[in-house]
Amino acid sequence: MTLRVVNGSSNASSGGSSCAECHRRKQKCNRNFPCENCRKRGVAHLCVPKPGASSQSRLESEDNGTPPDGDSEDDGNSDVDISGALSGLGYMSHHYHLVLGQGPGPKTGRDLREETEVEQSEELKAVLPLMPEKRHTDVLVDNFLDGANHHYYALYPPEFRTQYDGWWATPRDKVTPELTSLILRVCGCSLHFIIGDSVREMLEAELKTDVLTFADRMHTAAEKLGASIRPGKGGLIHIQQLFLTAFWYKSAEKWTDAWHALGKAVLAAKEINVDNIDAQSEGMSKFDREMRRRMWTILYMWDFALSTLLSRPLLINHAECTVMMPTLTLENSPERPGQPSPFCHIKLHCQLCIGMAPQLGVPSDSDADKADAARRLKLVVDTWFANLPAEYALENPDVRWDDELGCVVFQRRYLHLIGYMSLFGPLRPFITRNSGEHMSNLELSLRAAGVEAALGLMHRSWIFFENLKTMGAKFHYVIFCIFDTATVLCSAFVKDEARNLPQRENAF
Repeated sequence: MTLRVVNGSSNASSGGSSCAECHRRKQKCNRNFPCENCRKRGVAHLCVPKPGASSQSRLESEDNGTPPDGDSEDDGNSDVDISGALSGLGYMSHHYHLVLGQGPGPKTGRDLREETEVEQSEELKAVLPLMPEKRHTDVLVDNFLDGANHHYYALYPPEFRTQYDGWWATPRDKVTPELTSLILRVCGCSLHFIIGDSVREMLEAELKTDVLTFADRMHTAAEKLGASIRPGKGGLIHIQQLFLTAFWYKSAEKWTDAWHALGKAVLAAKEINVDNIDAQSEGMSKFDREMRRRMWTILYMWDFALSTLLSRPLLINHAECTVMMPTLTLENSPERPGQPSPFCHIKLHCQLCIGMAPQLGVPSDSDADKADAARRLKLVVDTWFANLPAEYALENPDVRWDDELGCVVFQRRYLHLIGYMSLFGPLRPFITRNSGEHMSNLELSLRAAGVEAALGLMHRSWIFFENLKTMGAKFHYVIFCIFDTATVLCSAFVKDEARNLPQRENAF
């Protein structure tokens, strides 16, 4: 069997059911996802079809743009229970029913705990007193969403802010373990990425400890609470907090721990079929499907990158899994056509991993086979570089978004770094070959390409490092690449007996 990749449409489909929010507000809906009204209000995560059409017809309309039977434009004469739009927000939804006047009583969504689980666990009761005051978590959440979240965009900010505000508005005996753990994870990761000295000093003075020690406390608390969530429970929020565990370990330079934490996230994702959206798409909104696609894209890409870096077995069977590419329509804006999505770089990175995966499994016993495998991998990366969108192009990129959207600069340098890492990896053995030994024409060309990739990787690493210094970010690939590449080039000089290393003077 081979890897199955399903590409989502790049444009929002129209002609489907009106959304529940527009129907409730008695507004005309343009029936896109997200619709124009929800997008302007910053509540794309609440943009779900209004009740009335069957689940199957709604799914078909989402896929092919055909209106479901019996659906017509809003007449403004009825009110709607929007509990479906609130399902999956990760806390007791009765809070929002009361605020919006939609009636009493909790409604349970897909990601919420079951109604029978009314008694909080001892682990949750033990963790709640450790939660910092809201004024401190506000700072940490803002710091994370405005900074570190852009590395992988695992959380959709409007949705998480809604979840976060709802958690603080919910009585402590009603909060859920998965969302509590996610907030602790966000705080713990945020403490690794404090940018402003004034923020750091304020937190350390008021929390009576340094930020790294407090990050360890948040991580330990979230670890104990997360372990109490039973398999298959907690929904996507549980997967997100498990991924942030791996992200926390990576930020702390604990690579092996990060790989093991990633394994837990992958297993939990498979437990609720995040790896196969078709298996549970009945009644699922476009937003839910998009977020699950994004999460699986992150896990697939992280598995490929981290397992390769650590020379460990893949956690996901990349030859037989399904990768349903996210559509990125959440960030579409008619007023700003072509605006890059904050998730675009992850989608592009995942596409590179998908292109390289089949080549890595090809046996290569002889030197000729190894050279041919390296040639194929180089072709995959070269093609990927050539097809990058204009704003991420390797040469003369379109910089019109740079000042307005600071994340685009980060994304561009991230993609260039990842591309050169992927290019340099299969070529490095040819750089360190003894130049006094015979090499075929292909091996000689790969040796020259390897030196070119090494110099490019060093250059791109330094550019990315300059960007990270101003962001206060810990992106350890950059430092690793600088020293690893320098080590390989030093080895190349030692073994260059014939003194014919391509670009010898530049490399020196």
